[in-house]
This record gives sequence, structure tokens and C-alpha cells, in this order.
Amino acid sequence: MIDDKGENLGEMSRFNAIALAKEQGLDLVEINPTNRPPICKIMDFGKYKYDLSKKNKEVKAKQKIVELKEIRLTAKIGDHDIEYKAKNAREFFDAGDKVKVSMRLRGRENIYADNAYIVFEKFAQMADLSYESRPFRTGNLITAMLTKKKEIK
Repeated sequence: MIDDKGENLGEMSRFNAIALAKEQGLDLVEINPTNRPPICKIMDFGKYKYDLSKKNKEVKAKQKIVELKEIRLTAKIGDHDIEYKAKNAREFFDAGDKVKVSMRLRGRENIYADNAYIVFEKFAQMADLSYESRPFRTGNLITAMLTKKKEIK
């Protein structure tokens, strides 16, 4: 049994604990029911719930939700278009979002997949970022995730 000031009152019967809590105008809350004997605390339960909800709101307000942004390229994309999309990718990355780059190969573009990897390298160079892992191909889709460029010391 723990009182509202945090002091240990020792073991006592349930009826005595409830009477003591009512006497102080507070609630008897079971903290650890699996322990033998169970640990109970005298507290204002309404105030406790209110403080807990305030703390949860504060934690939720401080956290940053990371979104996954996707940039889609094509195998026959022009230099200016790559430059524009690279600028957007850099802005997404600087805002704290993850950036995924994808390219869908259509028709005869599948035969010339090497050109697609060249476009990916040009894109990473223009965005001043690097890939977490080498762009990989799944069927007719090539995807990669961007990360910061590693500086060589």
C-alpha cells in the first residue's frame, strides 16, 4: 500500500485501504495486480488520467511523422526534367521525408535497361544524394531509396 505522498504504508486489508482512501477523499488504484500481495496506491484517479492525456498530447505534438515521397522517372527523360525532379527530391529529403525513386520500363525500354540505370545515376548526381542500395529491378519496375551522400575523409 502506497499513500498519495509516495510513502509505503505496508500490507493492509482491502477494506482498511478503501476506508483510508475514502477518508482522504481520494481513490484506491491497483498498480500491480499480478504481484502478491497486489500493490495499490491512494491517488486522485481523475487527475492522474488528465495528466497522462496531457503528457500523451505533448509527446504526439513533438514527434515528426516521416512520409515516403515517390519520384517517378522515365527512361527517355530530358535533362531539365531530371534537374527539376532532383530539386524536388532534395526538398523532400531536407524536409525530413524519405524519398523513393522509381521508373517503369515500357515496351522496348525493357531491352535497354542499362540506359535506365544511367538516368538513375544522373538523377542522384543532380540531387546531390546517393542511393541506400543500388537501384534494383523487379519485372519492368526499377526502384531505389535515396540517402545523404557519404563524405570521403
